[in-house]
Amino acid sequence: MSRVRKQKMTAKNLAAKRSNGRKSRGAVTPAGKARSAAAQLLHGFYSQRGDEALIALGEDPKELVGLLQSLMRDLEPRPGLQTELVLQMVRTLWRMRRADRMQDGLAAKRVQKGLQVEQLIAAPRMLQNHEVYEGLCAIARRLHSSDSSPSPREIEALISALGATPPKNVQKLFPLLRSFGKAAEAPGPAPENGDGEPAPAAVEGEERASARQELEAALDEVLCRYYKVDEVLMKDYDHCSSPENIAALMAPYDQNALLMQRMEDSNLRRLWRLMKMFSMTKRGPRETDDDESST
Repeated sequence: MSRVRKQKMTAKNLAAKRSNGRKSRGAVTPAGKARSAAAQLLHGFYSQRGDEALIALGEDPKELVGLLQSLMRDLEPRPGLQTELVLQMVRTLWRMRRADRMQDGLAAKRVQKGLQVEQLIAAPRMLQNHEVYEGLCAIARRLHSSDSSPSPREIEALISALGATPPKNVQKLFPLLRSFGKAAEAPGPAPENGDGEPAPAAVEGEERASARQELEAALDEVLCRYYKVDEVLMKDYDHCSSPENIAALMAPYDQNALLMQRMEDSNLRRLWRLMKMFSMTKRGPRETDDDESST
């Protein structure tokens, strides 16, 4: 139950209200007339569109109110045709803002999809090459270690670390690695015998040194190649997220982007026509007739 007491309407009260209503002239100043027109326009505007539709589209109804009030203050339209033209301007400008957001959204999707595709292509190649490169570096570190030379078992472990199906140029190193592993088990060089000829142990030591030299030369060649490829692939992967590549992915190329451009052009032409019509109504019929007769 409402606690506000309603005024009891009597014949005397009704007569007074009707008399006062006839005396009222409404808003007199241009600013007052604009506020009055804006109030009526706001009510009709929202009864047609509804806040629910704007909110469902992710738009703020308060921004639409601000745009409408701003145009009403700037243009000060008279009630009637001018007010309706302002209403159409507001709707056109709002569609232009919406089109901007749609184009930004489409561009963001193009960039996201393009980055995913490019990174999915670049990442596996980079990772595969880097894993092989790291495996070769592990072999090089073990060969140059100050500890004893790697045993055949260690050689097999280093080979297994390169994966089940290493590249062919890497597989060419495997015989050299195994030969060096066998030669590493041989004893070191021994002094010459009494006849002036090297002992068998000395021959085995020379074989080990020769195997090491051949292995290191082949390993350095393959390592240098994978190092260069690794740098190129890492640069390609980093280039995916560069500003230049993002700008290229942002460029419109699909049918939706072309349609948005047509919508933007259409809204601009519509706004220009509305502003021209509004300007003609501001000048008044006499000035319009004079202009047409002079031409």
